[in-house]
Amino acid sequence: MKLAKQNILKLTEEAHKIAEETYRELRANAASKSTLEQRQFLLTDIACHLIQDAMSDNIMNSQSLKNRLYAILIISDNFLPDKKLKEYADKIIS
Repeated sequence: MKLAKQNILKLTEEAHKIAEETYRELRANAASKSTLEQRQFLLTDIACHLIQDAMSDNIMNSQSLKNRLYAILIISDNFLPDKKLKEYADKIIS
């Protein structure tokens, strides 16, 4: 199991680096308005952090896990506005 976790974390770190670099490039090249593509890469970045939290030995009652889930729901609310994900996000963080 330890080797599986290490492999997952290694692959996630690679994906995270690509997502974060691309997000920064998109943000630097855009005007002040957030684009769909920016939000997609931001969501990917946070999802990578969520995987890292999930692989943590201290996952139980993790504030970091709550924060990641909150951020994912807030960003996803833009993609699924009829699902009212912000309401669920507010419940997680409180």
